[in-house]
Amino acid sequence: MDCCAHVSVRLSFPGYLRIALLWVVQLRALAQHGKASVDIFDPFRFMMLSCGECASVENRMFCSTPECFPGGHRTLRSPYRSVDFDSTEIQNTAIQDLICDHSLSPGWYRFKINNKPAEMPTTCIEMNRCGTQAPVWLSLKDASLPRPGEVRQLSACATWQFFHGSAKDCCLFRISITVRNCGEFLLYHLQPTQGCMGYCAKVTPNLGPRLCPPGEVEVNGQCKAAVPSLPMRPVIAPELIGHSVHLRCSFVPPPWSQPLGFQVVWARHIGHSMKAEIRQESTLKPFSLAEMDGVHFRLGETFSCSVSTFRANSSHTRSTPKESESFYAGLKFSPDSLHVAENRQEHEVTIHSTVPVPCYISDHGHQCGVPLALSVHEPDSLGHEASNVALSACQVELRADACGNARCGQTTFVVTAVTDFTRDGNRPSLIGVQPGPNAPRLWRSYVPTSLKVTVQDVPTAMCYSLTDPHVITLDGRRYENHQTGTFVLYRSLAREFEVHSRQWDCGSRHYAVACNCGVAVREGNEVAVYDMCNGQLQETRPQLTLKSLGDEGSRVRVLESHLGKKVTVGIRTF
Repeated sequence: MDCCAHVSVRLSFPGYLRIALLWVVQLRALAQHGKASVDIFDPFRFMMLSCGECASVENRMFCSTPECFPGGHRTLRSPYRSVDFDSTEIQNTAIQDLICDHSLSPGWYRFKINNKPAEMPTTCIEMNRCGTQAPVWLSLKDASLPRPGEVRQLSACATWQFFHGSAKDCCLFRISITVRNCGEFLLYHLQPTQGCMGYCAKVTPNLGPRLCPPGEVEVNGQCKAAVPSLPMRPVIAPELIGHSVHLRCSFVPPPWSQPLGFQVVWARHIGHSMKAEIRQESTLKPFSLAEMDGVHFRLGETFSCSVSTFRANSSHTRSTPKESESFYAGLKFSPDSLHVAENRQEHEVTIHSTVPVPCYISDHGHQCGVPLALSVHEPDSLGHEASNVALSACQVELRADACGNARCGQTTFVVTAVTDFTRDGNRPSLIGVQPGPNAPRLWRSYVPTSLKVTVQDVPTAMCYSLTDPHVITLDGRRYENHQTGTFVLYRSLAREFEVHSRQWDCGSRHYAVACNCGVAVREGNEVAVYDMCNGQLQETRPQLTLKSLGDEGSRVRVLESHLGKKVTVGIRTF
């Protein structure tokens, strides 16, 4: 029904009668079918209200939106919905009476308990309350209830506990709810629940019209804070208590003449815009501690805490909550991304922890640190190409240190781009970190986010000796060499690197032709020889020989492709 059909200001007298008669018929029909209960009021008092406006009539507040009128909503009256009702009473005697709103029709509803006005509670409700096993309550978080005439989109939460003795989840399921303030009462646009859950209700004291949001009272026509909020945002800091890592949400209490309590809500961030409530705590202390247990508080996640105040002797009225800045618990790279070029330049990368690193007992005795295994993953690789980057170490040790400047321990390693002499364009690489199996329990199942490295390809000159043979130098000049013997194709003037080729007679009685039969590459003390010069033409199979003249071990990597017709020899040069 169009809102303004109720509030036209230029109706003739017969028009008034038609509207009045229409409402009387609606009231009688509803009373006969028992679908809803309504309060009788005089419609003539609302003819001058614009759509969505509210006005006080005989000390009562009324709003002109369609759902606020009789017939625009339904009333849920079951006393079982009360937050004070213990559902175990009917679970043991009359389970068919459990409140299950999975079949509730979508629409506008108000609550009444024993014919008294009621509203959805805005704090976490224990399981087995409100006539159901999973009670549904209204989560305000940083929002507030709408003022008279306003409508607001909020979220409801269902409380659940998986088994006896485990921690309850106050917000295992979320349901979108629209709330309308009709002045004298609140309306809720409810949806069917996902399972056998029930919407809760709490009897509201008769405080008159709702002119101010929760936590505020009306003073001389203005809304004032009933209790003061925090003067500044709370702060999350990590600390080590014994062998366990904790997060401390600290805040400065506001100056107030009466004792204050504090409601602390911890939340986990999901993506960039969503948060999931983890737990609530009421305390008289200016802080709240949360243990990093690896279940509700895990490494690799971002947390925040919000704090509201209330009178220590009464928790009905709370101040507007203030939320901390987000805190990431886990490992971070510095820099958080890397752009390197194939120019042999070394880049130092730091890994630091935002939480304390505890000491623990392992197979190697008492240790204070976390072993980290480093690896390189090439997203665009087919599995047989050489890595785009090289690391100075395959394992590092994250050493414990006093927390300061958002760091509680760090370690470093060096990244260098591999010059592959291939025009393969800019390529991405991922450097992964994995805590070792002997790490503290909190760290063992933690998989940190990888460091993204972009390797910039640089122009690469190439030289060739092919067929019978034709030689093309690095600067593009071409030669013909039909002699047999061993020749130097390239010798570096900057480092110990050279390439030799060996040519043998591959011609016939009519044509004298030379062909490549072997190549030798030396980089420092590493030598790789690919040779088939010791046999007969078209009979000898090539042999690959690797030699290391030093004591540091071989740094040669050989890749074979195209069924052995292509062999790539790579030698690490640092």
